[in-house]
Amino acid sequence: MDKRIHFVLLIFLIALSIYMVRSFVIAADFKRIQIAKTEVTIPASYGDIMGSENQPIMQNTLAYNVYIDVGYAKALSKINGWKYPDRVVEAVKYFGLNPRSPAISKIISNQKGGIEVGFVKAQKIKDLPDDLSKFLNIQRAYVETKTASSLDVIAQAIKSRYFKYISPKKNGAIFYNSFGPYNLVSGIKNFVKPLNGDSIITTIDPSIQAFAQQMIDKDVKENDAHGGEVIVTDPQNNDILAMASTWQYDAPIMNLFQPASTMKPLIFCEALQEDAVSTSTKFSGPYYIPDPKIPLVIRDAEPHPWPVSLKDALVYSSDVAEMKIATRLIKKIGPQAYYDWFLKFGFGHKTGIDLPQETNGILTPPNKWYGIGGQEMAIGQSIAVTGIQMITALNAVANGGYWIRPHVLKEIISPSGSVVYSYHPFMRKIFESEVTKTVRKFMVGVVERGTGIPAQIKGVSVGGKTGTAQKAENGKVSLNGPWFSLFYGFFPANHPKYSIYVMIDQPSKGLYYGEDVAAPLIHSIGTYILNLNNNREKVYDLLSYKMPNLEGLPLNQALSILERFSVSPNNISFSGNGIVISQSPPPNTPLSEVKNVKLKFGLN
Repeated sequence: MDKRIHFVLLIFLIALSIYMVRSFVIAADFKRIQIAKTEVTIPASYGDIMGSENQPIMQNTLAYNVYIDVGYAKALSKINGWKYPDRVVEAVKYFGLNPRSPAISKIISNQKGGIEVGFVKAQKIKDLPDDLSKFLNIQRAYVETKTASSLDVIAQAIKSRYFKYISPKKNGAIFYNSFGPYNLVSGIKNFVKPLNGDSIITTIDPSIQAFAQQMIDKDVKENDAHGGEVIVTDPQNNDILAMASTWQYDAPIMNLFQPASTMKPLIFCEALQEDAVSTSTKFSGPYYIPDPKIPLVIRDAEPHPWPVSLKDALVYSSDVAEMKIATRLIKKIGPQAYYDWFLKFGFGHKTGIDLPQETNGILTPPNKWYGIGGQEMAIGQSIAVTGIQMITALNAVANGGYWIRPHVLKEIISPSGSVVYSYHPFMRKIFESEVTKTVRKFMVGVVERGTGIPAQIKGVSVGGKTGTAQKAENGKVSLNGPWFSLFYGFFPANHPKYSIYVMIDQPSKGLYYGEDVAAPLIHSIGTYILNLNNNREKVYDLLSYKMPNLEGLPLNQALSILERFSVSPNNISFSGNGIVISQSPPPNTPLSEVKNVKLKFGLN
């Protein structure tokens, strides 16, 4: 019995000795895996800039920061029985790095520390083999912006205005350190989340913006003009739905021009409200300038029967009637009160739109008028305005009498989802609602049978006003041009939801009247808006397993739909501008067969 006990004790002591020796060997081996303390910065991202219908204007694309933990890989190779550094080299190659480069080769051969891969797109992480991910530290880290060309200018303007909100607040970091007394494996000692920028929710409709950009580009090219701009708003609250131009800056809030006859609806409202005229007032021509120093006689450019009623004076865009209305106003209320009305319209100073670099425009006070300066202002001469000033003032006719500060912001949302700021409109009433109702009816007549016929939109009543302004060259204007072609329109006429202002700078192919050059854009953009709304109201049976039909859609809407079908942005390429005119793969292709999507954009 004693021998047996001694034998068992001997076996136990031998086993214990072997275990202790093995432990020291393992510990000594692991002590050689020195893992340096490492800090990896996680850059905070910019906030998104979003438009209406949840469409992106400037959106962040998810990417990741990747760190290959070489020391941990060495430990795993011993535990899991694979040959070091095979999988480390495989991981390095997977992320497009060279394992033979001096820096990376040294880290691998030293069997400690780690390799900073940097920023990696989400799809690369999604396709990562499982056996490589075990010794990688992967954290969401970076964003990129992708903006359609039609949104470039407005996106940059919004970004500039709200930069302090969308800017990253504070970078995050991952602090790596060793675990255990023998530095067996590395791990995260501390993780500090990045504090990203706020998201800006705007009034811009990217679909309307894209089409408006397409149309203004096309119109300028067809008329060989120097440039052009178009603004689309909701006149009830002066939300800016689109603001496009052919210049690489925010022209609608910076470029100055004479508004010509697009000024007339404002003067009609003023005259009715001041009782200088009534709906029964009639006018006969011509207009003799009441200043012996200016021996000119004003006649209307287009022939029409005399006398004209107040309504037909606007329908036919009669300069004679307009000059006589202005003369009555100045005589009744005085030059200063007459001038003050132009201040109420918002001329001579900034509208306060929440975009940078807005200009004041030019409004001459009465003591500096020359001859009939006041009357000239009534027909949109001797005054310089911006597009945003004009559409804001004219929207007061469309919305029942309110001057409302234009804006692109709806609200600002923090990364946590809380509301940082909500837009609150600034408005003041300048016209009585009955006065604007009367003038709106006159403006419907302009489109139905007057100078604005090309602005008609099938299925909806449109109101509007043309304008053709002389453009100064070297400080002088000529009856032979060059010209600005202008048009303001709104629809539906009984309760306007949309208003559009178009300015074409110096058309040079013979046609230059507002009705010929600018008014057709009201038709094309308005028709697009109506069709867009009809499509949005339809309930589509989108089959999740088939490629959707994207033809006719602008870039942002096409990308939004593809996102719903889980098509990665990294697998989408596109060329051209405008709307989708072809796609590959074609519609109804099984999504299981779709690897890469190619979209071609062009003019409709």
